[in-house]
Amino acid sequence: MTTKWARLFNVRNEMEADMICGLLEGEGILTAKKYKEPNIIMGPAVGLEIWVPENRLEEAAVIIKAFSGS
Repeated sequence: MTTKWARLFNVRNEMEADMICGLLEGEGILTAKKYKEPNIIMGPAVGLEIWVPENRLEEAAVIIKAFSGS
């Protein structure tokens, strides 16, 4: 059975991605990072996308919202 992935959201850097992935993986949700192209104009920053299994997308969003206090 192949997992269908869905983009949860974008983050600014590797540290933020690692924190979010760690939080979600601690709750049993698999994560994947997808690197975007480097932004030559803005410097060496590379955008990242956090992806989760499609069937856990809503649950992941709720966890992140609760953690961020939004």
